[in-house]
Amino acid sequence: MLNILIVDDEKHIREELNYLLSKYEDINICAEVATGKKALEITKRMKIDAVFLDIRLQNTNGMMIARKLLEINEEILIVLATAHQEYAIQSYEIDIFDYILKPFSEGRIKKTVERIREKIKKEVRSTNESEGQNVQKDVANRICVENNGKIKLLDVKNVKLFEYRNNKTEIHANKEVYYINTTLKSLEEQLPSENFIRTHRAYIVNIDYIDEIIPWFNYTYKLSIKDMDSEIPVSRNYMKKFKERVNLYI
Repeated sequence: MLNILIVDDEKHIREELNYLLSKYEDINICAEVATGKKALEITKRMKIDAVFLDIRLQNTNGMMIARKLLEINEEILIVLATAHQEYAIQSYEIDIFDYILKPFSEGRIKKTVERIREKIKKEVRSTNESEGQNVQKDVANRICVENNGKIKLLDVKNVKLFEYRNNKTEIHANKEVYYINTTLKSLEEQLPSENFIRTHRAYIVNIDYIDEIIPWFNYTYKLSIKDMDSEIPVSRNYMKKFKERVNLYI
């Protein structure tokens, strides 16, 4: 059963989301609240899997509430439910799981529910596998990947970063992209910590391939990776560990 919290200061929006989500037998609407304060109180005392959160709450910035929710439980899935598309970039910066626009469509809600199910299922499977192992894990120095119909052993030293996208993990290495069905959480537990660091819900980066650390808004950073065009975010949830790991004190 998935425990869902709905946060919106408009009663009819809360009722609409409740109606759309209640169609799924595996969803339990734990509460509908109108304020960020109430949402934080509930999250502290209940196990919430996902929060459908409006950005513009009365007298409260929903993005700030999202950050505080993730501070309480970094595994909670935040779904921004809003009429304001301009917040999409900020939502990416603070590890928002999904972003849906008002007015809601039944099809879009279904897609979000399916993504939540898949994410929770993978996390549970990964946790069970970890708990079932009584011997100490070996550090993964090589990863098996498929390459042109064959299995290739990839040395993790050649991996620039891991990216979770579309329910798969992408491996960027040697100017190639490979795909595996392993969660970042599982990889994080096995990869050598002296080389790899989690910077975002969707990224694990090899420190040796960081070219530049670029200041971004709200005191966060983006990373320029050697021989890659895209820039990788460092979200607020991982900021402290990142700064300590790379000795960033300026």
